[in-house]
Parts: sequence; structure tokens; C-alpha cells
Amino acid sequence: MIYAHRGYAAKEPEMTWASYRAAIDWAERTGQPLGLECDVHYSGDGHLICLHDLTVDRTSTSHGRAYDRSLAELRILDFGSWRTRRPSPDQRRLITLAELIELTAVARARGVDVSLAIETKHPNPRGTEVEDGVAALLEPYGWTTLGSPVRIISFSLPGLERAGELMPEVPRTFLIEKDFGDWWDGRLPEGITTVGPDYELLLQEPDYLARALERGHGIDVWNPNTPQEVTWCLDRGVTGITTDDPAMAARTIARWSKRHSGIA
Repeated sequence: MIYAHRGYAAKEPEMTWASYRAAIDWAERTGQPLGLECDVHYSGDGHLICLHDLTVDRTSTSHGRAYDRSLAELRILDFGSWRTRRPSPDQRRLITLAELIELTAVARARGVDVSLAIETKHPNPRGTEVEDGVAALLEPYGWTTLGSPVRIISFSLPGLERAGELMPEVPRTFLIEKDFGDWWDGRLPEGITTVGPDYELLLQEPDYLARALERGHGIDVWNPNTPQEVTWCLDRGVTGITTDDPAMAARTIARWSKRHSGIA
């Protein structure tokens, strides 16, 4: 499975309307199943926004904490100029989770095989209210039950536990970045069957992959962004790739599959 990290971040400013539209357009053009990865937390007035950082410093032309601003205030910021000269309105504009869910639903209705990987950001000022808000937005679409085109991902065990209470049939992924800690032996928290390790961490501890796979767990690695990095992951049995460049990942997977099936 390929996940478009923060939308099509290799081509467009991350987690903007343009980034997610580019990812959906690519999936529609190619017929490739694609997960749309996003990070969510609250604006100051209680809207779930798609923004990796808790501040707007890195990805906008302004400064300060996102959760100190209303959605209306965030909407007038330019989230595109850091990546591209003269950004279009869609390249400048922040997207909310509600808008991304609707964009995904509309695409699915016309037959595009896209899904969502929603990362709940922790720590944040409102704790697991983020998971409550995610569930509330998904419920009207019927996406909180078995068969939902949604995966909840997080570094936070309390967050994943809350998601499991609210949406027990929706799959969850435990993200790991700096070290495997208590989970070095391949175990995962109860009810979670997929781990999302950082690619750089796997380079340091490649034996972890075999331990996790022996326990029957899925491994969705982030963020391999070159053919060599994707190939390294495929050679070791990963089940998902979260990448800034889904087209590169798809080409690399296709070449890898041909080699291993004996097709010239």
C-alpha cells in the first residue's frame, strides 16, 4: 500500500488543497490505490486542521501557534510561498479535516480508490479530544465501522486507545520514530496490528523488521523518498510505504515486482 505523505508533498506545498488534489488526480489517472496521509489537531476555535506542526512558522509566511488562531485567521495565511514562487490559491490554502474527508468521499464516489490515514497529533493542548473530533467527523459518512476507508495513526498510545474506544473496527497504526523502546521485540499494543516505523530508525535496527513480521504485524514505513530507499524496504518485507512521491514509489514497486516474479 502506498500512502501520499501530507498529500503529494514532492510536488505541492504539504497539506494544502493543492497537495491533496494532486494526490487524488494521480490516483485517478493511474488507477493506483492510494492512502492520503494527514496530521490533525485543533485550531483555536475548535476546527480540526491538517497541519503537521503546532506552529505555522515552518510552512507559512507568518509565525505563532496554530491553536491560538481561529480557522478564519488561518485561512488567510499563505502556506505555499515557502515551496513555490507565486503560489496559486490552492497552493496557499490550508485544508481542514472536514474538507479533506469530503474531498475523499467525492473522489471515491466517482470510483477513485483513495483512503485516509489520519495522524492525530500529540501532545496538543486538547489531548484526546482530537480523537473525539475525528470520530465525530467520520461518523456521518459511515466511516467509523468495519470497512471504513480510514486508518488512524499516531505516536501516542493514549490517542490510539481513545480511537479504539470510539471506533473499535477502524484499523490503527502505532508510529515509532526515535527508538523501539518496549516494543523492540516486535510486539504491539493490544488491538493494534500495524507498526509505522521511521525509515531512518529501521536503518539503525533492520532486525526489527523480521521480529515484527514473525508476529504477523503489518509494517508501514515512513518516509522513504528515493527508489533505493523504497527498494531497501521492499527487500525486507514491508507492507506499506508512506512517501512524499507516490509515483516514484509505484514505479519502484512495479520494477521490484517484475524482478521477483521472473518477468524480464
